[in-house]
Amino acid sequence: MTIRGAVGRLLVGALLFLPATARGDDRFDVGLLLGTTKTGDEGAVLQFRREVTYQATFAWRLWSGPRAAIAIEVPLLASPAFEVTTTGPSLPLEYASLYLTPGVRVTWPVRRPLSVFGTIGAGYARYSESRFRIDTSPNADQRDTNTGAFHVGGGVDVRARRWLGFRAEVRDVITGARAFSIPTPGGTVHNIIPSAGLVLRF
Repeated sequence: MTIRGAVGRLLVGALLFLPATARGDDRFDVGLLLGTTKTGDEGAVLQFRREVTYQATFAWRLWSGPRAAIAIEVPLLASPAFEVTTTGPSLPLEYASLYLTPGVRVTWPVRRPLSVFGTIGAGYARYSESRFRIDTSPNADQRDTNTGAFHVGGGVDVRARRWLGFRAEVRDVITGARAFSIPTPGGTVHNIIPSAGLVLRF
């Protein structure tokens, strides 16, 4: 299954599940966001376009006080295709990315029409290089990378109804080096991801 297909099934599943359970004391929420990612280039060897990113985040509120709340969140972010902008027929055409970085979210104030939050977490990242080169020939040395990831970010939640809200946020997902079919500088990768979308509470 492709990354695009997996994310699509996750989003559809969340939407089917939530209407029957979107009530109660809203201890849980699911964010369905759409954004873009600006990823770090590999020096002058490989440079990339900003690409669309899909996000589904599940959160469970552990504690709530008069001014703030703490939740465990599990964000899944995926970008199906980062197109290579560097010229050269032997370069890879594109690559895909997937990030899963469970963490902690702190929100304040609590149960207000407008609130802000900060988030931090760590987990897993996967990069998958295209099986084709820019000249559409097969990429015989295609590489996949599994590496650690760390995220930090923050944003704003707006409540429209008890069970429905809107979210705008920015995350920086920092990962280990990517492996490609051609030599690259490697090193830490920053992925800056602004996103916005719906929040369903139950």
